[in-house]
Amino acid sequence: MYSQQQQQQQQQQQQSMHMQGMNTVSSKELAYITDCLKNEDLIAKIAIQGVAESQDQQLKQKLAQIAQDRLQHTDQLLRTLQQQTQMSH
Repeated sequence: MYSQQQQQQQQQQQQSMHMQGMNTVSSKELAYITDCLKNEDLIAKIAIQGVAESQDQQLKQKLAQIAQDRLQHTDQLLRTLQQQTQMSH
């Protein structure tokens, strides 16, 4: 039987190994992230165009919020990707 300390050490090692495995981005995951970035950018551009063309003030506000949210998602994806690449080097 393992002592409690040995069990804790084993769990920490397993968690560490699991986290290291999570730190690598496969080419499939990278392609998915790239697609997400393109989609977020496209949605933001369409929303910005809608703001410029709309006459309805409520619609303009909603589209502006959508554009802002999409750009924030893009920034978040890029930051995560940059952190991921820094960890793997």
